[in-house]
Amino acid sequence: MSEEANKKRVDLPYGAEYSKSGRAACKACKETIAQGTLRMAIRTQSRFFDGLQDNWFHFECFWRRARKADINEASIRGMEWLKWEDQERVRARIKVIQEDGAAAEEMGIGTPKPAVPKVEHAKAGSGKCFTCKEKIPKGELRIGYKASNYHPQCFQTLNVYQGGADEIGGFEDLIDGEKQALEKLFGKATEKRPAKEENGEGPPKKKEKTEAVEDDPETLKKLKKQSDTLWAVREKFQENLDSHEMEELLVANGRYKTKGGPDKMLDQLIDCAVFGVPAKCTKCENGTLFFSTSAHSYQCMGNISEYTRCMHSTRKPDRVPFRIPSKMKKSNEFLASYQIPQLTERVYSAAMLKEVPLEKAKPGPSLTRTVGATSEKSFLSSKSGGRQKMLVKNGCTVDPAAEKAEKLHVYIDKEKIPWQATLGSADVYANKNSFYKLQLLEHDEKTRYYVFRSWGRVGTTIGGAKTESFGSDLKSAKAEFERLFLEKSHNNWEDRHNFKKHPGFFDILEMEFNVKDDGSIPQLDVNTSKSLLPMPVKELLSMIFDIKAMTKALQEMEIDTDRMPLGRLSKRHIQNAYRVLTELQDLLSKEDKPSYEKIVDASNRFYTLIPYSSGTKEPPLLNDLKLVKEKTMMLDDLLEMEIAMNIIKQEESENDEKDPFDKHYEKLHCAMEVVDKDSDEYKRIDEYMKNTHAETHRGFTLEIVHILKLNRETEEERFKNDIPNHLLLWHGSRLSNYAGILSKGLRIAPPEAPVTGYMFGKGIYFADMASKSANYCHAYNSDGLLLLSEVALGEVQEEKHAREIRKLKSGKHSVKGIGGTEPDPKQTVYDENGVGIPLGKPVSNNATDLSLLYNEYIVYNEAQVKMRYLVRANFKTEDLL
Repeated sequence: MSEEANKKRVDLPYGAEYSKSGRAACKACKETIAQGTLRMAIRTQSRFFDGLQDNWFHFECFWRRARKADINEASIRGMEWLKWEDQERVRARIKVIQEDGAAAEEMGIGTPKPAVPKVEHAKAGSGKCFTCKEKIPKGELRIGYKASNYHPQCFQTLNVYQGGADEIGGFEDLIDGEKQALEKLFGKATEKRPAKEENGEGPPKKKEKTEAVEDDPETLKKLKKQSDTLWAVREKFQENLDSHEMEELLVANGRYKTKGGPDKMLDQLIDCAVFGVPAKCTKCENGTLFFSTSAHSYQCMGNISEYTRCMHSTRKPDRVPFRIPSKMKKSNEFLASYQIPQLTERVYSAAMLKEVPLEKAKPGPSLTRTVGATSEKSFLSSKSGGRQKMLVKNGCTVDPAAEKAEKLHVYIDKEKIPWQATLGSADVYANKNSFYKLQLLEHDEKTRYYVFRSWGRVGTTIGGAKTESFGSDLKSAKAEFERLFLEKSHNNWEDRHNFKKHPGFFDILEMEFNVKDDGSIPQLDVNTSKSLLPMPVKELLSMIFDIKAMTKALQEMEIDTDRMPLGRLSKRHIQNAYRVLTELQDLLSKEDKPSYEKIVDASNRFYTLIPYSSGTKEPPLLNDLKLVKEKTMMLDDLLEMEIAMNIIKQEESENDEKDPFDKHYEKLHCAMEVVDKDSDEYKRIDEYMKNTHAETHRGFTLEIVHILKLNRETEEERFKNDIPNHLLLWHGSRLSNYAGILSKGLRIAPPEAPVTGYMFGKGIYFADMASKSANYCHAYNSDGLLLLSEVALGEVQEEKHAREIRKLKSGKHSVKGIGGTEPDPKQTVYDENGVGIPLGKPVSNNATDLSLLYNEYIVYNEAQVKMRYLVRANFKTEDLL
C-alpha cells in the first residue's frame, strides 16, 4: 500500500469480531450467537442510514454466504484483532474456497444460494407490503421474499431479483392473466438467458482459478508473536483497568476516545502501549493517526478543511514512547509493576500487503421501515414507488414523511422565521452523500407541536424519519429542535445567519423560498384559458412554465429534486457553487500535478452545495475540466430556472383574478407576435432551418411548429446599432431556461463562473447551423425552442482552435470559431434592415488546420444581441426526449 491514499476508499465487504453479548441472532440460522464467540459479518448498504451495516453470522453459517469472488484475508475488517487460532481458522477456509472448488462446493462454502421469491394470493387482508406499508387485499397477488411480503410492483422496484417471472416460486399455480402480469414486470427467464448458453452452443465458460496468498514461515512466526502479545496485553488491561483509567491513559498520550465503545478504546490503547504512540500526521500537521482494521493501515483522523478529512495513510508511522503518568502508577499497583511487552513495528500478512482487488460491498435493497412508538416512517408512500406530493403551507413545505403531515404546518415565530433546516454533507472519498432535515411543526387547528426529522442518503430511499410529539409544550419542542440543530451542525440555531461549517458536521443549504409542488400548482390549460392571447403564445407559456419539465431537467442533471425542490436553492448558494468550480478550474489548469486532497475537498464542497443524486455510487470526483464544464452549464441552467420560479412566486402573492396566461405574459416583459406561415418572413426562416441541418446531425430532424416574433422591453434601446456587420444567428437552450431568457435576455455567465466552462471564454454563443444549436435544446415531449437573434458582430477576431479569451484584440468586437463546414457564403441573403441571414446550404471551408466542425460566433457584450424570433420545433427523434 502506498503511503498516500490517492484513490477511492474501499469499504470492505466482510467483518470479524468476538460477539459482545449473547443477544444477537445469526442472520442464517436465526440462533443466538454466544457472547465471546467468533462471529463474522457480511457488510451491506444499510436501509436506514447512509453507510454499511454488519449482518452477523456464526462462523460456520458465514461461509455458506461468503462469495468466492471477493473473500480473502484483506477483505475482512477486524482480521488483525482476532486471536491467532481464529486467524488460522479463517485463512484455512479462504484457502479451501480459492484452491479447492470441489471441496468448497461439497462443504457448501463460497457458493451462496440466492434467495428465491415466492408468489401466492394473500390469505387475509391484514398483511402489509414491506415497502409501501399499504395493506395487500385478500386474494391479491403478493410476493414473499426473505420473510417479508410485497406488492409485485413494489418488489420489482427493489431490483434485488434478477430472474424471470417463470422462476418465481408458485408461478405455475397462477392463472394465465396473473402469469402475464408478472411476466410484464419481470420478463421470462428464457428471454434473460443468453442464446448460446441456453442452446449449449459455444465453448463452456472457463472457471477462474484463484490462489490464496500465503505467508512465509518467518512472517507467520512474527504474526503469531504479534497476535499473542496483543491478546496478552488486552487480557491484562481488561483485568486491571476500568474505562476511566483507559481514557486517562489515552489523554496522557495525546489521544482521544473515538466512537465504538470500550472495545475500540481498548484496541487503541493496546496498539499505543505495544508499538508506541503514532506521531502526529505529517500532512495536515494536527491530525491523530489511528489503526484502521478496514484499511489495514494507520489513517489520519484530522481534517484538511471543514469539508474534508485528511487522507494520509501509512503502515509504518513514526512513533513516540508510550507514557504512564506517575500519579496513575501511584493509584494503580498494576500500572506501577507491569512491564508492557514491546514490539518494534506492526507486521502485516502477505494478503494485506498485496492488496488483493476487492469488489465494493454489495448494497442490500433500499428500504425503510416503521419502528416502535416514536412514529418512524418510510420515504416510499405509493405502490408505484413514485414521488410523494409535497404539502405547502405559508410558503413552507411540510415533509410528507411527517406523521399527520396533512394537518400540520411549519412553525413560524414572531420574527417571521420558519423553524426548519435542510442540512447536507458529501464526501466523495468516503462515499458519503447524506442529508438531514429538521422541522418544528404546528397543528393547523389544535395547540399541538411536533419535531420532525428525516435523514438518509441523497437520491435514494435509504434513511428514515421520526415525528416526536410535544403536546402543547412549545418551549420543549423548540429546545429539542435547537438541540438537534446543534448536534448535527455544531451551530446554535440563533446563529444560523452566521452559520459556520465545522469538520465532521453537516452544512446548511440556503433555501430562498418554497413554491407549490407540481401537483399543487394550477396547470396551464390552453383549452380552458379565457386569455385573449394567440394560441401559439399560450402554448409557449405552458411549455416554459411547465414545472414537470423543469423537474425533469433537474433529474437529467442528476440533482436530487426531493432535497432541492424547484426554486428553493438560493441564488447566493448557486454563486458559491460557481466559485468552487472556478477553484477547481485553477487547480486543474494551472498545476502540473493537482493535489488529490484539494480536488476531493472542492468536490465535497460542490456536492454539499448542490445535492447530487448518485444512488449508492459515490458522486464523481471533479478531477477533469470536462466535468467542470458540465457542472458549469448545469449551474447556468439552474440560474435560468430560478428566474422562472421567481415569476411564479410573485404571481402566487397576487390576489387578482387575472388569467394565469396573462400573468405569465406580463411578467416576461417581452411582446410576442405570431408569424404568418404564408409570409415570406416565415418561409425564409423555414429555409434557413432546413438548409443548415448538418450532415453529422442526421440522428434527428427538425420541423417548425410556430414562429414568434419577439420584442423584449429595453432591448431595442440598448442594442449597439453603431457596430456594423449584423447576422441573424441561432441559439439553443433548454425549455426550462426560456422564462429567464425572454424576461432578461441572453446574458453572459456571472463573474463567479469558471472560464473553462466555455469554449472561447465567457460570452454569448451563436451558430449559423440550426442543428448545431438544436443539440443544446434537450427537447421535452419532442418539443424544443430555438432562438434567432440579430447579433452585431462588428470586426471579427477569427480563431481556428478553442482557447480561453478574456479580452478581445484591439479593434475587434466578436470572435468567430472557424468550422470546417459552413453555410455557403454566396447564398447569404439580407432582410429589409440589412441583417445578413446565412441560409445557404453547407459547403466545406477551404481553411486548413481547423478543430471545429462548424462555425461558432461569440460576443462579450450583451448589448450586441437583439432577440428577433423564437422558433418552436418538433424534434423527430427519441434521442433528445
